[in-house]
Amino acid sequence: MDALRRHLLRHAALGTMALGLTTAATARTTPKGAPSDVGRPRTAQVLVAGTTFARLFEPGADGGKPRGLAVDVLDAILLPAGHQPRYDFYPWLRAQSMIEHGPAQILVGPYRTPEREKTMRFSRQAFYEDALVFYARRREEGLWWGDFQALQPLRVATVQGWVYGERFEQARATLNVTPVRDLATALRMLQLGRVDLIAANQRNSEPVIQELGLNDQVALCAPPFAQLRGHFAFSRDPAGEPWLALIDAGMQRLRASGELQQMAARRGVALPD
Repeated sequence: MDALRRHLLRHAALGTMALGLTTAATARTTPKGAPSDVGRPRTAQVLVAGTTFARLFEPGADGGKPRGLAVDVLDAILLPAGHQPRYDFYPWLRAQSMIEHGPAQILVGPYRTPEREKTMRFSRQAFYEDALVFYARRREEGLWWGDFQALQPLRVATVQGWVYGERFEQARATLNVTPVRDLATALRMLQLGRVDLIAANQRNSEPVIQELGLNDQVALCAPPFAQLRGHFAFSRDPAGEPWLALIDAGMQRLRASGELQQMAARRGVALPD
């Protein structure tokens, strides 16, 4: 009996020692004054969903790591916090559904609207700003000069799942709008004369026009009809709140240090004030 008692006491002492070492190690690796783990995300791997957005979120060359401002920002926030981001690309409507219904934790790039706020949380700070514009066939860019009423006889292509701002939405009911699957499809329809104008954002459009070899056939119309800002978004479920807090705090840190401004300049992205 004494031998058994000594054996049990020895194991208890070892357990206490191990706990003390773990606590001490945690204290050494946690900066003084840092917030506790309460309310922090506990998922080691983070699923970041989005669609291809030029300069913001693009597949890497030859299947390598994705690139763009969103990747730069999220790496700078998530990796030091002990999270491993997994960047996946989907059609835009599906990507939005994945943040609303799971399994994604972060959605890249949606514009903030009252309708979307019903289904997802948005980062407090936007991380890019877009000019919303019309494109026409070359030598027909005069079809748009800022008056939506003048567009009523025309066929206007829009991309499914994209947001175009308040002015466009107010005029939509009076326009002949053709929703299309993606921007490349809209540009081909414009080239073939099946639509007269495309409503798009300039940042996304420029590389697609170049890739399709349409620089000599497609023209940018002026002026822009909206300026919209893009955010990171998260689930409205309670599980989305810690991710929102983590990204907001990280973006505030990056902006205060000047790193966010440097990242945006390096990628050629307009950063909102």
